[in-house]
This record gives sequence, structure tokens and C-alpha cells, in this order.
Amino acid sequence: MHKKDIIIGFIIGIIVSTIGLILFTAFIGAKLNLNIDQIIEQGLSSKLLAKRASIGALLNLPVFYFFLNKRKDKIAQGILMSLLIVALVFIITM
Repeated sequence: MHKKDIIIGFIIGIIVSTIGLILFTAFIGAKLNLNIDQIIEQGLSSKLLAKRASIGALLNLPVFYFFLNKRKDKIAQGILMSLLIVALVFIITM
């Protein structure tokens, strides 16, 4: 049961990080008056992707604290693990 909760938390963390990355990229694109093609092209550039992913991962903080307050410590642990994995991936690829 505990491993299942950690896996669920990990998946939630990856999904929330991805949503944060997409929202932040769309927000920046809207501020710069870019069209969809330019936003996608700029969003996939390797220089900016790591920076945007780290800002997108900030969206995990409220989710992490939500599960901590609900006493779902194993799910919160999975979210924390996903943040560490995302950080390691971008540190290695840079």
C-alpha cells in the first residue's frame, strides 16, 4: 500500500510539473505576443527548457503541502521524489 502511494505521488508530481511548464511557457509566449508555432519552438530550445521546467516545478509546492496537511505522507514523499528526479535530469542534461 505504501509503495502504491509513493508511485501515485510520483505520477502526480510529474503531471503537475508538466502542467506548470506548459502554463509558464504559454504565459511567457502571450506576454511576448508570439504565435503558437513560435511558443513551441522557443519552449523546446534547450537553453530555456531547464529554466522553465524549474519554474514550472514550483507548482508542486502547494500540492506537496496539501498532501502533508491531509496526512498523506507517502504521496507527499512521491511528489518530493519526482521533484528530485526532474532536477537531476536537468542538471545532467545541461
